Amino acid sequence: MTPGEIEAWIRLSASGLSPVRQRALLEAFGGAEQVLSASDEALVGVEGLGALHVRKLRHALEAVDAAEIRERIAERGWQLVPLTSREYPERLREIADAPSVLMVEGDLGPSDALAVSVVGTRKCSDYARRLARRLSYDLAARGVTVVSGMALGVDGEAHRGAIEAGGRTVAVLGCGLDITYPPQHAELRSEIAASGAVISALPLGTAPTRDQFPRRNRIISGLSVGVVVVEAPVGSGALITAQLAAEQGREVFVVPGDVTRPESRGSNELIRDGATLVQSADDVLEGLDVVIEAAACASAGVGSAAVELPPDEATVYAAMATEGVTVDDLVETTGLDAGRTMAALMLLEIKGLIRRFGSGTYSRVD
Repeated sequence: MTPGEIEAWIRLSASGLSPVRQRALLEAFGGAEQVLSASDEALVGVEGLGALHVRKLRHALEAVDAAEIRERIAERGWQLVPLTSREYPERLREIADAPSVLMVEGDLGPSDALAVSVVGTRKCSDYARRLARRLSYDLAARGVTVVSGMALGVDGEAHRGAIEAGGRTVAVLGCGLDITYPPQHAELRSEIAASGAVISALPLGTAPTRDQFPRRNRIISGLSVGVVVVEAPVGSGALITAQLAAEQGREVFVVPGDVTRPESRGSNELIRDGATLVQSADDVLEGLDVVIEAAACASAGVGSAAVELPPDEATVYAAMATEGVTVDDLVETTGLDAGRTMAALMLLEIKGLIRRFGSGTYSRVD
């Protein structure tokens, strides 16, 4: 993007308009520069936009020092990823109130199309800490990106588990990207950025106030195919994430907790109300119809490369060699999208036809 395009996206994201209204403007005009250069008459002609919204946009043009913000982003090596970019997470783009801009420390990649969120209470039990870490380790070791909110408690353990497995993890902040919250997780933040990405949809300098976290939670669930709740009291942010996930059509999984602990009451009620009970990563993958498909193939006699594979798996397997290849390599070679490629890789790994290394590369098993 040109400096002018980046500054236009910065202004649009700082306009104070809701994500739904920003998206309506982008659909009407095509990009941030076109939105900000449109006439007042043209802007008001967009459904849901009125004179007050136009004034907010004009104020953003005058009040935001977009050039200074652009320079700060560049100095720190961060990225600005707009809704219209190819790098914007496709699954997040699907939700109606997807943020118009993400600020990213680290990198988002095609493999993140297969992501599961692991969330829970900050004041968690030792049991919840162990389960969150183990689940996340096992999911990451199978090629699943673990998403969470970098909070104390369950969130932090989820990120640590993924990092220990040599996998990818993404943290979504409830504040500007220039703020580390909680400050105790400064070192963890650096590890997350090196193992995936730390992202925010909020303007730089936005403090982590209470009202920001539900907005953050919609992004956590929006990035994911499913959400795993590990110990959450009634009224907690993790339950809000679960509710948002259900509204977005994502699967909701819950680790059962101690019925005598108030910290488990909200998550246990989710199970009562129909969420899927899970005790291991296999339960999560089965709930996402990954392990079930693999089991069906195995029972049909799939055990070696000589046996006919389903189309996507055959395509990915044919594109692999005994030397390591990355997901990006396979997406480019096969023409499959990242989600289909990751699903095929997971099934091939389950069948023992390929192996995954901690560096995020795959190779055939000869």
